[in-house]
Amino acid sequence: MKRTSVVLLLPLLILAGSCGERSSAPTLTVANWKGYGSDLPWAVEAFEKQTGAKVVHQYFNSEEELLAMVREGGQGEIDVILPNLAYVQPALRDGLLQPLDQGRLSYISEIYPELLHLPDLQKDGQSYCLPWMWGSTSLAYNTENAAGPVDSWSLLWDPEMRGKVGFFDDAPTAVMTAALYLGEDPYDPSLDDVKRALLDLKKNVKLYWSSEDDWTKAFRTGAITAGNLWSGLAGTQIAAGDPIGFLIPKEGSVGWLDCWAIVKGTKNEDLAYRWIDFMISADFQARWAQDPERSSPAPANHTAHEMLPPEVAQRIQSDPDALSHLFMQRDIPPDTLERWTELWQEVKAAP
Repeated sequence: MKRTSVVLLLPLLILAGSCGERSSAPTLTVANWKGYGSDLPWAVEAFEKQTGAKVVHQYFNSEEELLAMVREGGQGEIDVILPNLAYVQPALRDGLLQPLDQGRLSYISEIYPELLHLPDLQKDGQSYCLPWMWGSTSLAYNTENAAGPVDSWSLLWDPEMRGKVGFFDDAPTAVMTAALYLGEDPYDPSLDDVKRALLDLKKNVKLYWSSEDDWTKAFRTGAITAGNLWSGLAGTQIAAGDPIGFLIPKEGSVGWLDCWAIVKGTKNEDLAYRWIDFMISADFQARWAQDPERSSPAPANHTAHEMLPPEVAQRIQSDPDALSHLFMQRDIPPDTLERWTELWQEVKAAP
């Protein structure tokens, strides 16, 4: 999970400037979530030693805040940012990113092709964002209560699951998951069908959860025995010895992707490329994945995956076979998102 910290833009920009005045070393300014890999002390130290540069992090609380940070004074000050796939196209519409010269990235051939060539990372035939970490919101269930093999979202709709389901409280995830259950296009389903399916599912829902604590407490007390769950949280529970199964159903699951981009107008272009290359390298990604306290999601670098011990790969849900069955959350047009959100609110408010 990504942890957040409220940080104001102006003081940090002043701080970054003052650091540059005290030292002749170039400063690379990175915008990311707090505690999300790139600010690990060993990682920053290694990059600074390699390049002689100083790394300064700016943190954001939401993807919307990230884009606002860049729009409102960040261009020319922030060098690299980490947007989610769903926010790459909005960033491009605002002219915030510069195209990437993939020839300047040594490890690009090690990125899973399924991720590297996603259309939402591109515009007019040019790439703007490099895949870094991925995961899914997929099917989880209590293995001690499973009556038989589990392979389908239909488990959550089964009448035997009345009052036993925990479902993630997020409109896009809900609509896409219901569409997958129905066998419809998760990006453009029949909303009438989706609404009926979600109302039917509501009979089985005990909890609409929105945090790690919500899910974990309900699962461990037996209040819920199945639901849709973040892959990272599922891995944490597996590592803790909880009787939890987690899989990509035969219909597919909702996926997510975080990626690195260079801000248009950067004053440190060469350093920005070196940063992205460092972040996508197998050495960095494999070491982060094996950190016992602050491990990563699934790495986008397939060589990093191959370097992982099986128990680590299971804990972080790094499974290349899953990629072909994921439907990544991507940019949703505002009018579509509004309809999806209204539908979800109507479902939750229904008796």
